[in-house]
Parts: sequence; C-alpha cells; structure tokens
Amino acid sequence: MKNKTFACVMGLVLALSLTACGEEEVIVENTNEEVSVEVQTQEATEAPTETVAETVAETGTEAEGGPLLQVAVMEIPDLSGTEWNFAGGMIDGVEMEEEDLNATLETYGGTLQLVFGEDGAVTMVQGGGNAEGTYEYSDDNTAIKMTLDFGGTEVTYAGFLSEVGDTVTLIAMSDMNGYDGLYFVQ
Repeated sequence: MKNKTFACVMGLVLALSLTACGEEEVIVENTNEEVSVEVQTQEATEAPTETVAETVAETGTEAEGGPLLQVAVMEIPDLSGTEWNFAGGMIDGVEMEEEDLNATLETYGGTLQLVFGEDGAVTMVQGGGNAEGTYEYSDDNTAIKMTLDFGGTEVTYAGFLSEVGDTVTLIAMSDMNGYDGLYFVQ
C-alpha cells in the first residue's frame, strides 16, 4: 500500500514539474469568422519559444468550451434605459424548445426581464419579485458583468450581444462553460 501511495505522489510531482515547463494561452478574438488559439511551449532546456496559431476557418475545429462561446459577439452600446425580455436559451448545449421556454417563464412567475438603469444599475424583473444589482462593461465593450442579489445570495452573469437569426440577442451566462445561457431580446 505504501508503494502505491509513493508511486502516486511521485507521479504527481513529475506531472507538476512538466506542467511548470509549458504555458498555454487561449485567446478568443472578437470577429465573426475566426477564433484564434495560441499555444506556447518551452522546453526544460530553455529552448526558444515556438508559437503555433490556428483558426477555426483553417482547421475546422472549435475553441474550448460550449457552443455559446463560439458565437460572434458584437460591441455593446450604452444599455442604460433599455429593457430586455426573456426569449429562450440553451441548456446543456441544447436550444430550448417552446415548452422549455414556457416552463422557465412559469418558474419565474410569468415574467423574466433585464432592465438596465443609469449609473450601472440592473434589475432582473421576475413575477415573484425583483433582483437588484449592478453591471459593468468589459474593457473592449464586448461583454458585461452583471451581479444580482437574490435574497442575500449574489449571482454573477456574463452577458454579451450576438445576432440570433436577424435579432440582436443579449445572452446571459451564469458560468463560463458555454453550454448554458438565457436569451433576452428588446
């Protein structure tokens, strides 16, 4: 038993030492056509850095994460004074059907909206009560961070705009796996 434990510990030390020799950086470009992935590796012998760049168009592969992280994002205009109504979403990487949308609305008392106020205030309007919070724009204006207070529990959403069909849609994700999100339209 001690030999197995020792072997596991040594394997972990070896894996960590190899991990320390390399670096991986994933960059998602704000374009409609490509996702850029840059991988940098450096050998333990201090060999020169090698850079490999690939795009979705060239390789036909997707960047890491779910389908919501693969959509083209738009620059976000000033949201103050706007209201966005729930229009659907994605659950576990699958678009909601009409019955899912209706069930979600029923869960929220028949109403689910995001209302953006002045000075970074946001309200999630629900049939059973509202959640108040704040929002702020990313440095490049392609995303917003919304932090809402649900009865003493803070929930943070990442939001971005994208065209779904011909409709500008605000996609709000409560985690960054890219498989779950709520859609809001004006």
